[in-house]
Amino acid sequence: MQIIQHPASLFILFIMGILGQKIPSLPTNTAKRINKFILYVPLPAIVLTKIPFLNFSKEMLFPIASAWITFFGAALFAYLFCKWKKYDRKTMACLILCCGLGNTSFVGFPFLTYFYGAESLKYAILVDQPGSFLLLSTFGVIVATYFSAAALGWKGIIYRLISFPPFLLFILALFIKKEFISGMVYDTLDFIGKFMVPLALFSLGLQFKLNIKEVPWKKLSAGLAYKLFLAPAIIYFLYFILLKQRGELHAVSIIECAMPPMITSSILAADHDLDAALANTLPTLGIIAALPTLFFWKWILDMY
Repeated sequence: MQIIQHPASLFILFIMGILGQKIPSLPTNTAKRINKFILYVPLPAIVLTKIPFLNFSKEMLFPIASAWITFFGAALFAYLFCKWKKYDRKTMACLILCCGLGNTSFVGFPFLTYFYGAESLKYAILVDQPGSFLLLSTFGVIVATYFSAAALGWKGIIYRLISFPPFLLFILALFIKKEFISGMVYDTLDFIGKFMVPLALFSLGLQFKLNIKEVPWKKLSAGLAYKLFLAPAIIYFLYFILLKQRGELHAVSIIECAMPPMITSSILAADHDLDAALANTLPTLGIIAALPTLFFWKWILDMY
């Protein structure tokens, strides 16, 4: 059995989720249940099929660092923006999670294949796994737990962190030899992991509001301005201008940092009640907004 992964099919799933809002018999908490399933089943499966197979080397530092710089840059941006606009801590956490982490696989891989060919994915996987995915599994979980649990002490926060399955399996995956994840075990985990993106888009459709008046436009615009323009501009300046590193590896790193907000981190934010309205619109409208900006960054990179 093949899980649907074609972009057009995934867009249809998102539309089906929007239409699903009109079904009276559908429980109101369906999206939340789907989100829980994603975080507890497909996401851990992806951890086990990716992390044990990574081979670390010095060349990996540039793409990995680009993801980490983007995340901590988002933390600073969110702090300053929310202080300026007097937004609460939940909006701040949502911006950190959604705009600090990009959709580096579902959107990133197809675009990079189109821009640079399939060989470029060997660099993209570095941004995606020890970059975005590692950040999601560690600092992403910490941010979601801390900002959603103001009444909890550090013991409660640590308990939530260590009881989060993707985080536990990430730690485990660091010590698992890839020989143990092979054959039928790998095929089964890979099959389970492929449910993540289709289910995530369907869930986002269930939560997406078509009423334009309900979209938090100021917060959304600020988040997308950072994710689609400021973040890649920072990496561009560091790699191309300051360090004068202008190879394909560095170009791929910049393009990956220009990807729209991550779907999984938005689910994590919504699941922890961190400005759910913003969390639900950032990845969906972000994909639409990123279509012209990605071509803009490719044009900028092609100038050198």
